[in-house]
Amino acid sequence: MTQRDLTITEVLRDPLIRQVMRADRISVARMANLLQDAARKQERALSANLVPIAHAAVRSVPQADLR
Repeated sequence: MTQRDLTITEVLRDPLIRQVMRADRISVARMANLLQDAARKQERALSANLVPIAHAAVRSVPQADLR
């Protein structure tokens, strides 16, 4: 079984999440803005971390002899 993250649209349509939003008095627009902002921040963080990872992959790493 594979699991994936919900899209922002799916989150905003989920009945349980909508119930919690109502209880917390969070509007759909405010929640959408919050999720979009979090997605942008995550994308920037991932992009910033890709450069060092790409450089690390180019370096040769000694392999253990498992024979």
